Amino acid sequence: MTISDRRTALASAYDHSADVVAGVDVGQLHLPTACAEYDVAALIDHLVGAGHRAVDLGRGQTPTGDEFPHVELADAPELLRRAGEAAQAAWADDARLSATTTMPWGKSYTGSTLVDMYLAELTTHTWDLAAATGQLDHLDSELAIIALDAARSMLKPEYRNQLGEGSPFGTEVPAPANATPWERLAAFMGRDPRHQDSLR
Repeated sequence: MTISDRRTALASAYDHSADVVAGVDVGQLHLPTACAEYDVAALIDHLVGAGHRAVDLGRGQTPTGDEFPHVELADAPELLRRAGEAAQAAWADDARLSATTTMPWGKSYTGSTLVDMYLAELTTHTWDLAAATGQLDHLDSELAIIALDAARSMLKPEYRNQLGEGSPFGTEVPAPANATPWERLAAFMGRDPRHQDSLR
């Protein structure tokens, strides 16, 4: 069985997310996002927290189910970049891709699947943030293509709406015929890429 290895894309996702966070204006922090439970400020907290959780997983540490702490907007880009560097180091050992870790909800996953999971999470939430703050033109299409492959690899149908409508993943939305790579990723992850307001 071939084990997927998207660690390079995961590292890129941190920097890409940091770039989008750096483009957020303080006046946008209370804007809604495609994630009903997060405004822009809360989504940035989640991005930074998820980024650090991926580092812990690379180190073989079982994460807790605790909520992520608040971070200041001015600090968030650098925190993401540093987390990206730490993630590269944490996942450097090839053996981590086949090792298994049990998550707080009781399921065990290989490292390869966890890399895919957090690549999909970081990139999808980066799209959420870019859509909410008018930065869609700043997104890298190549990263979205790789992230969509990762999402398709790890996201099983039974994971959708498992904890309620839209949580942790919503129902896939049909992508427009001329959808961009980021719109295809957003649609697969349960967002309507052309009507963000309908998800708020």
